[in-house]
Amino acid sequence: MSGLHKKRKQLRRLKIRNITLNTVCILLAFSGISWTVNYFWKYVNYEITNDAVVDQYITPVNIRVSGYISEVRFTEHQHVKAGDTLLILDDREYRIKLKDAEAALLDARASKDILSSGIQTSEVNVSVQEANIAETKARLWQLEQDYRRYANLLAEESVSQQQYEQVKANYEAMQARYDALLRQKSAAQSQYSETSKKSGSVEAMILRKEADLEMAQLNLSYTVVTAPFDGYMGRRTLETGQLVQAGQTLSNLVRGDDKWITANYKETQISNIYIGQEVRIKVDAIDNRVFHGKVTAISEATGSKYSLVPTDNSAGNFIKVQQRIPVRIDLTDASPDDMNRLRAGMMVETEALKKD
Repeated sequence: MSGLHKKRKQLRRLKIRNITLNTVCILLAFSGISWTVNYFWKYVNYEITNDAVVDQYITPVNIRVSGYISEVRFTEHQHVKAGDTLLILDDREYRIKLKDAEAALLDARASKDILSSGIQTSEVNVSVQEANIAETKARLWQLEQDYRRYANLLAEESVSQQQYEQVKANYEAMQARYDALLRQKSAAQSQYSETSKKSGSVEAMILRKEADLEMAQLNLSYTVVTAPFDGYMGRRTLETGQLVQAGQTLSNLVRGDDKWITANYKETQISNIYIGQEVRIKVDAIDNRVFHGKVTAISEATGSKYSLVPTDNSAGNFIKVQQRIPVRIDLTDASPDDMNRLRAGMMVETEALKKD
């Protein structure tokens, strides 16, 4: 009786095990079928890629002038606002250049004043010469009349030879003075014309000196580097006392309020991508959260064409590699907290809904 009981107990255990195994197999099969159906359903209805990242504007902050660093006023990944001071350079050299530019401008303006005075003097000289000429011309006319009258009187022997010669000498002297005044007037007019022409070059010199002064003021202002917009600073690689050159990058500034997805779709998929297309977005760093967005831009060239050294397949043999085309996707349902959790470069999977 005990042997029969053991046998029944073993059969019952075997039955339970078989039921359990069958149940597990059925569940696994159902899960596999469900996953397969879901995968093919997604494949048919969506264009999917995991070659996608979170993107945002990252702007290099460059130094405009060379010099030694006096002070660095930011730390790595610090939030800054537009206009915040990031770095200060030693400005003593630029202040000296500013004073030199100011002095040069004052000198140019003084030259203009001197030239203006010279022009006025030349103009007065011309006026004086014209007045002297008018006076001399009148006296010359009078002496000419006397000379002709005395010549007639001499012919009639009404005056002596000495009186005639005296009148003639006075007339010739006045004629010589008149000719001299004409030459002096011509010289004065030439001097006035030459002096007036210099005013153009002096004005040009003043403009150059004003431009030099503005450039000196600009260069002095460039010794203080400020944030161009609100954002988060990148890595800090410069320290106090370090010599920097014009154009050198201080750091990178990440704009914190504008983020989107850049999805690189295969060229065989791009025919099913269009502007305004709805997209499901899954971020690897954020579990159990599906974002939604829309396609807002499709690149006119493949990603390889934007590389520093684009591939050239026109020479020799080549290996055909499927190209990818960048697509911009803007998030439509991300809250401010969600946007704060996203970081540039995070990996993303996107599912673009195909047209019916």
